[in-house]
Amino acid sequence: MKTAIVTVASALLSTCTYAATELVMREGVTIEARTDNTSVRVISGKGFDRIYEWGRCKLKSSMGARVQRWYGSLGIYDAAASFGFSFGDCSGISRTVVEEGQIHFDDMQFAQKWIGRRPKGYKTVWTNDGLLVSWDFVAGRKQLNVDVWLICISGKRPKQLTGALDPDISVSPAEPGKSIHDCAQVGQDVIDQTRAQLEADWKKIDEWIAKDQAYRERGQESRK
Repeated sequence: MKTAIVTVASALLSTCTYAATELVMREGVTIEARTDNTSVRVISGKGFDRIYEWGRCKLKSSMGARVQRWYGSLGIYDAAASFGFSFGDCSGISRTVVEEGQIHFDDMQFAQKWIGRRPKGYKTVWTNDGLLVSWDFVAGRKQLNVDVWLICISGKRPKQLTGALDPDISVSPAEPGKSIHDCAQVGQDVIDQTRAQLEADWKKIDEWIAKDQAYRERGQESRK
């Protein structure tokens, strides 16, 4: 009896976790992003399983759900604590530092600012209806970085985003409702908190860049 209760409780907990998690990809979907003669494919398996492919390489990640929002995301992630498996020549890449989730705004201008603040070293492409993929390889850490995001504006996917190139991202199957999850409905508190956290983080980054630039300029002056 006790075992049965524990089993049922575990099943309910798992169900609640899956229901609360704000995913982008439905099961059995492939997203391919392309730019500058390079590409990456993300394949969704059961639950949170994801496979990442590029060239002849393949890495699997068993991702975990975020238990609280991280800069607005209540999605899934893998910080490379687990080991992936690879096939073929993967150029020394063996770790997946990856993330998937939805990001919620109520202001199109701020959403565009968020896109513009994506890491400059990453390849980043996005579609007019809010699907964004960023990726990068860090050879020194044997690491593949991939972020898959669904941008949501007031609970809906946008219809037009500046700089979007729809042909750079393909989704299969392409049938509406069978590949990408709908935007989760969140409260204004989530949107406000996301904005506040992002603005605070950007301020710190800009201050660090300004200090570093000033330091370099002083060094150049001292060498004249």
